[in-house]
Amino acid sequence: MRDYIVSSRTLWSGVMNYIKASAQNAEALKPWTFREEEQAEEITVLVFKTTVNEFEDKGEMAKGLNELVGNNNWTIDLDDVDRVLRIIGKRSSTNQIISLLNDSSYLCEMMK
Repeated sequence: MRDYIVSSRTLWSGVMNYIKASAQNAEALKPWTFREEEQAEEITVLVFKTTVNEFEDKGEMAKGLNELVGNNNWTIDLDDVDRVLRIIGKRSSTNQIISLLNDSSYLCEMMK
């Protein structure tokens, strides 16, 4: 009788795993290595030239940058001639960053 109970648990755990797997979409069932390769976009340091002059100006756009790239993922060097904005993020977010600053009436362009 004891063997029957153990095999019964094994059977039901297998059935439950099958049900859970079949309830997911096809994308979720791909092996992890394939999913990571598809979604992997290299995180890099993006460097922009801006016209942000004062610390108060920096505060105006801080909320937007925090929402876009995260609280501790950006800095502005106000002592630099180019008022350099450095962001740790994905290259695909470049246009969003530039438009965020341009909408706040600051010049922003990618440095090469």
